[in-house]
Amino acid sequence: MKALFILLSVLSGALACAHDEGHGPKLTDVGKYGGVVSPVVATKEASLGTKAKLVYKAELVRTEDAGVKLYLYDKDMNQLDVSRFTKSAKGVVEIIKKKKTTKTPFELSLVDGAFTGSYPKPSSRPFNIDVTVK
Repeated sequence: MKALFILLSVLSGALACAHDEGHGPKLTDVGKYGGVVSPVVATKEASLGTKAKLVYKAELVRTEDAGVKLYLYDKDMNQLDVSRFTKSAKGVVEIIKKKKTTKTPFELSLVDGAFTGSYPKPSSRPFNIDVTVK
């Protein structure tokens, strides 16, 4: 299967106006590990907002110590075999303050069926966590 670039945008905390409703269609699914479920869309469709085509679903689970786990699911919320993806992913913490956006990158690695890593704890809220996986 050809490499597919996917993008996940998860809004954490209060709503931010960075992406006008985020990327991809709105979802009502509940996370299996207590996280937030968001749509996964192709990078080229990320700018389409809620009109972007759903490729997968993802659950982002955050911990108090700035740890994060990303689980990928198909459209029916069945967990994907992530061994076909790359062994690492790139994340960005995005803070929006008065029309100024600060982006801080971080890395995630594949551990026990989930992309796991630590993100730089943001100094303020609201903030977004975007993850790109090949």
